[in-house]
Amino acid sequence: MRVSPHVHALLLNFEIELVSGAKIARFVPAYVIEAERLTVVDTAVKSSAPIIFDYVESLGRKPEEIEYVIHTHGHFDHVGGDGIFAERAKPRFWAHPKDKAIIESLEYQERVRPVGKMREQNTSGDVTVTDLLHDGDTLDLGGDVQVHVFHTPGHSPGSVSLFIPGDGTLFCGDVLPEPGAIPIYEDVSQTLESLATLRRVSGATVLLSQLSDRVWTGDEVRGHIDDGEAYVRRVDRIIRQTTDRLGPSALFEEVCRTVLRELGLPEAASGLPIYQTTVMAHLSTDPLGP
Repeated sequence: MRVSPHVHALLLNFEIELVSGAKIARFVPAYVIEAERLTVVDTAVKSSAPIIFDYVESLGRKPEEIEYVIHTHGHFDHVGGDGIFAERAKPRFWAHPKDKAIIESLEYQERVRPVGKMREQNTSGDVTVTDLLHDGDTLDLGGDVQVHVFHTPGHSPGSVSLFIPGDGTLFCGDVLPEPGAIPIYEDVSQTLESLATLRRVSGATVLLSQLSDRVWTGDEVRGHIDDGEAYVRRVDRIIRQTTDRLGPSALFEEVCRTVLRELGLPEAASGLPIYQTTVMAHLSTDPLGP
């Protein structure tokens, strides 16, 4: 659906198959920027590529016209369609240098950040990152469409957020924790600093957070960023209270389960390495306070 004059959002469903054979239903948004240089923000997973191509055709454009793929970060569910895009559209692939390695080698990503059968089930092959994004860069997509780049690490070292001033549209990838969802980030301090960066973006009237299944507009933009920070602080309080109550003999696995229980989330997720990284990140950081 169109969410601003030049931006279209697609909510794409997929499954993560665990090594045990269990399947977890997930979603991830991808975006089409309708400009002279037709651009896709994140290619989602392998099964999403034909859906994105069909949507591009519904706009009267051809998938072969896609000139740029911009990655908010390098995790498998944001780069999984890259191989198919490279074969059909041959776009330039843009990403921050700190996420370059996990995009160019999915085998390496699977080793350092395993998520079930991610490479086998959800990705379509490695690509070369042809262009690097840095904090403060501006990409000209032609006409009056410019994309400003902000380095917003925390969820991953090379996470970036994007802003189209003419549309008031702010893309923040996965850096904004979603209240009510399993908290997934790698660095607590960087996450909070990145949320502060998002708050400073002047003129943002549409917020596209890829951990959310909705579009945030108007006053909701600042409110949702605030809610994301409050969620990080709530997670931190629960972890501190749990470790204080259980004492130095507390098992890490028990802390992980307790946090999920307190958040009203399935305790079965306590064994996910990407969630355990979040808990460990809190335990390795000084308490956040109120």
